[in-house]
Amino acid sequence: AAVGLAAGAPLVWRTDAAPIARAYGLMMCGVAVGSFSFHATTSLSGFMIDIAPMATTAALMLYRAMHALQADAGKSGPEAESARFFVAIVTACVAVYVPWIMMAFGVSHSMVWGVWAFLFGAMGAVFGVVALMVFFSEGLLNDRAGFDLLVAIASILLGLGCSVHSFVPGLCEGWRTALPLHAIWHVFSSICANRCGHVLNTLTQVCERLEEQVDVTKKHKCSSLLVRLFKRDLLPSQFSM
Repeated sequence: AAVGLAAGAPLVWRTDAAPIARAYGLMMCGVAVGSFSFHATTSLSGFMIDIAPMATTAALMLYRAMHALQADAGKSGPEAESARFFVAIVTACVAVYVPWIMMAFGVSHSMVWGVWAFLFGAMGAVFGVVALMVFFSEGLLNDRAGFDLLVAIASILLGLGCSVHSFVPGLCEGWRTALPLHAIWHVFSSICANRCGHVLNTLTQVCERLEEQVDVTKKHKCSSLLVRLFKRDLLPSQFSM
């Protein structure tokens, strides 16, 4: 719980942060409380209290990721905003209700946890990929934004490395039982969550800047961000020789 509060509270206190970043930080504090509740009770209600705020934070990130793609494509206004709200809310509801339904039907806890981890991780992965593409397109990877994104990716990968024993039978034996791997997972995941809050704040600023461009629709109307990146930097030109 302490590391979760340490991840979220600084974002709430940051007065220069975007409202969505501060809301994300507040929900991270809720994640800390939910995690404490679940680990203290290991009950179904504790599990739901744990994953609900986590799904909310993922929804905030997914909302902004979709906003970035819309802004880059020159799409703005109430219709675009409603679309990203709908996608974020529905995705969060699915991520929470599917595990709940599985538990109600008696599915094993390990399977329920695996499905939840996949759904939650997919939302975070979409945010990370979109942030990477947008930062690359806007030339921000060499700035603080790129550093925050790199730390977030490295932290979650290291944290997952400390959780492999939860998936592979036989790994949680011998000398490994003396290591507080689950506690280390929480430390790394909290670092990732904090950096994601900063990435979320920067991505919000990028969205605002893109929407302020008068000619953004004309500039990008013929190709998406992904297509432009592949054409410009990732694929070799067949006509360069």
